[in-house]
Amino acid sequence: KNGLGWDLDYIVPFAAISEAGRQIDGIDSRSELAHRIMLTNLIRLLGCVKTQKAERGFETRPAQVVLPLSPNHGTFGNDGLYSESKLALETLFNRWYSESWANYLTVCGAVIGWTRGTGLMSGNNIVAEGVEAFGVRTFSQQEMAFNLLGLMSPTIVDLCQAEPVFADLNGGLQFIPNLNEAMTKLRKDIMETSEIRRAVSKESAIENSIVNGADSEVLYKKKTIAPRANIKFDFPPLPDWKNDVSPLNDKLRGMVDLDKVVVVTGFAEVGPWGNSRTRWEMEAYGEFSLEGCVEMAWIMGLIRNHNGAIKGKPYSGWVDTKSGEPVDDKDIKQKYEKHILEHSGIRLIEPELFEGYDPNQKQLLHEVVIEEDLEPFEASKETAEEFKREHGDKVEIFEIPDSGEYIVRMRKGASLWIPKALRFDRLVAGQIPTGWDPKRYGIPEDIISQVDPVTLFLLVSTAEALLSAGITDPYEFYKYVHVSEVGNCVGSGMGGSAALRGMHKDRFLDKPL
Repeated sequence: KNGLGWDLDYIVPFAAISEAGRQIDGIDSRSELAHRIMLTNLIRLLGCVKTQKAERGFETRPAQVVLPLSPNHGTFGNDGLYSESKLALETLFNRWYSESWANYLTVCGAVIGWTRGTGLMSGNNIVAEGVEAFGVRTFSQQEMAFNLLGLMSPTIVDLCQAEPVFADLNGGLQFIPNLNEAMTKLRKDIMETSEIRRAVSKESAIENSIVNGADSEVLYKKKTIAPRANIKFDFPPLPDWKNDVSPLNDKLRGMVDLDKVVVVTGFAEVGPWGNSRTRWEMEAYGEFSLEGCVEMAWIMGLIRNHNGAIKGKPYSGWVDTKSGEPVDDKDIKQKYEKHILEHSGIRLIEPELFEGYDPNQKQLLHEVVIEEDLEPFEASKETAEEFKREHGDKVEIFEIPDSGEYIVRMRKGASLWIPKALRFDRLVAGQIPTGWDPKRYGIPEDIISQVDPVTLFLLVSTAEALLSAGITDPYEFYKYVHVSEVGNCVGSGMGGSAALRGMHKDRFLDKPL
């Protein structure tokens, strides 16, 4: 009454509890509870459904009842009132004819065979293979569920409306004589085989220990299994509407123009500690996790991923970049962490990362006026004329006949700028990790050769920021936002460091740009 007006099409009352270990002299309250669940209350349930259908006048749409019957009519033994409960359900086949509920319920009895892994049969899983050797078919839970779903198909439902249907899904279990005796023998054989194997194993271990020493015995040594590294792009948890957002919405609604609110969904960086994930690990916890070490080792070119054959055997995983030998995930931290810490973070400047700049030998130019003529040297016509233009009469130039080259002689009074090295007092910098290579991220060589390193940092950071936001294809924006509403804003800082150096220092030193 006052419900949704729905009707019931199927009833599958498969509830049961175990009564293992109870013979006729051990019937107790648990057995009575199981009997009520599997028989008494099942019949009462069907009666309630019949009553409700009759009150609503649903006489032309009977519900199909799939009865959970069993081939166990006392053949297993030691199971309390289980077999009595299942046998009693078969009376419903006759009562369908003799009582007045056939217009409301139909009966389909499913004799469920040996189903491995269920709550009632899990204790017998060990002998299932031996039972199948007798020619019996046992079923997985998925197979039996598929069979039961077949009984609910329209064809079977139509048959049930004409008369009760008895479906034998037994798998031939009824053809084994003295099933309990056969199962007992199977268990005994399994236990005997297990005892023999255990004794042989112990004897072999003792013999091996005596012959080869205790250290050679590894059969019973503890095996430690370490998980593989699992690098994640964690997404921050979204605020709960009821607890976090709703209170603000009630008080601030209309005070903020949401069209102009900046929402950060992803971020990334290229810095002294690698990227944003590895930097967070170091600054928050003071050390790299296994995943952090794996990522840093890859960033620094210490390891690379390999998927193929190594020494004739298939291998998929990390290999050492120099040796090509496989490296297990759990060994990466121990093997490479010291090198990673020495060549990442804020540290003493490594000259090779700054194109040779060494604060211990900071190059300066010192002007010296020569006090006597120097030995002549050859130069091109353009260079000789430039010397003459700068030094005037302090330089003599002579053309070498038939060569196009000139002789240049610096005379007394000319000035020379001679490099000198100064030990600078700033020796520390936040350099990117040694070995960082944009090619490792998939940037092609033609782009690398044309742009400044800062541009390469920007490309990598942008890609990782999109990835951290869950965006693998930036063009996905255009599915939801018009192209005119998508843009980018890049802060260039002081500009490209390599370009600035070339513009000032290299041009002054007449180096090719």
